[in-house]
Amino acid sequence: MPSIDFEASLPLFTHFEQTLNCDAYTELPSDWYVIVTDVVNSTKAIEEGRYRDVNAVGGSTIAAVVNAAKPYRLPYVFGGDGASFCVPPELIDKVKRAMRGCQELASEGLDLTLRVGVVPVSELKQKIRLCRYRSAPNLTQYFFMGGGMDEADALIKEVASYQLPADTPSEADFSGFECRWNQIPSPKQVTFSLLVKSRLPEQKVTLTLYQRLTDKIEELLGDRVEHHPLSTGNLSLSFDSDKLKAETRAKSFHHSLWFRLKTAIRIRLENLVGVYWMQTHKEVDGFDWGNYKSDLIENSDYQKLDDNFKTVLSCDLSSLQALLAWLEEQYQAGILFYGCHQADAAVITCLVEKTGTDHVHFVDAADGGYAMAAKQLKLQIKADQS
Repeated sequence: MPSIDFEASLPLFTHFEQTLNCDAYTELPSDWYVIVTDVVNSTKAIEEGRYRDVNAVGGSTIAAVVNAAKPYRLPYVFGGDGASFCVPPELIDKVKRAMRGCQELASEGLDLTLRVGVVPVSELKQKIRLCRYRSAPNLTQYFFMGGGMDEADALIKEVASYQLPADTPSEADFSGFECRWNQIPSPKQVTFSLLVKSRLPEQKVTLTLYQRLTDKIEELLGDRVEHHPLSTGNLSLSFDSDKLKAETRAKSFHHSLWFRLKTAIRIRLENLVGVYWMQTHKEVDGFDWGNYKSDLIENSDYQKLDDNFKTVLSCDLSSLQALLAWLEEQYQAGILFYGCHQADAAVITCLVEKTGTDHVHFVDAADGGYAMAAKQLKLQIKADQS
C-alpha cells in the first residue's frame, strides 16, 4: 500500500469509548513526517487581548494543509495557538510551502510569529499511534497516543534544525477558513479549557485513566448536551472589523488594499445573508439554513486526545470546583498533570468546505483557552522534575 493511502486505511470508530481502547490505534508509518506549529510568545499576545488572532493563526494552518493535501485527508489536531499534522512523504513539499505561507500570513497580516517544525517520524524515540473517530456524520477527528506527538513538539522548540527553513517557497490556499462568529457566552456559569496528561507508564492504563476522567466529567457535569460549550441561542455572527480581521487578511493575502476592502465588504454581506437565511429557514442546495447553528454545534471539535486529554466544557462553578478537586487528588497521588483555564465564553475558528456537509469548528475557551491551560500544566510538570 502506498504511504499516501495510510489515512484511508484506518478503521473508523463512531463511539468515543472505542477510542479509549489500545486496539483502536495504528502506528504511523516511519517514512511520514510530523509538522508542529505554534505561535511564539502566545501568552504575551493573549495578555494583550489578542487571543482571537492567536486562535485564528492556529486555524489558518489547518485550512492551508487541508487544501494543500487535497484530494487526500491528513491526520491533524488543533491545539489553540497552533496545530499538529501527520504528512506522508509524497505531500511533504506541498505542505511545507503551505506552512511557509502561514508564517507569512501570521507575520505580515497579524503581527505574530508562527513557529513551524518538521520532524521525520523515523527520528522519534516515541511512537505515534493514531485512530480515526467520526464524532458526527460529517465530522472526522484524529486521536494520537504513544508519546511521539509530545516528543515532536518538544524537539521543534529545542533543536533549530527541525524548524522550517526561512527560504522555503510560499504557496498557501486559505479557502474555507472562517473566523466570523462572536464569542459564544457560556451556556452555564463558566466555560473552560482542560488539559490532562497521564503520568502512568503504559498506554493501556493511560486510556483507562482517560475513561475514568470521562466518567467523572459526566458524573459531575452531565452528558454531552449538558456540558457542551456551545448553544444555538448564544451563537451570533460578527460584523466587527477587528473580529473579522484574521479572515479578511487570510482571504486577501498578497493582494492589494482595494482587494482587502472588497473582501471585508463581501464577508459582511455574506454574514447578512446568513443571518437572514437562518431566520427564514432558507433552503439552499438541499440544506435548511435554519438548522445551521445546530449543525455547527454537532460538527464542533471540542474533545480530543493527542498524547493528552483535551476538551472545552461549560458548567456551573460548583461542578467545576468538584472536578478540579478530583483532578488535584489525582495529581497529588502522582497519577496525572492537569491545566485548566476558566472564562465566560468560547471562541470558534472554522473550516467550511461545504455548508451542511463538510465543515468543522475548532472550539477554545476565550482569553487564552488551551494555551493558558498548557501553561499551568507545564508548571506542574516542571515542579515535579525539580
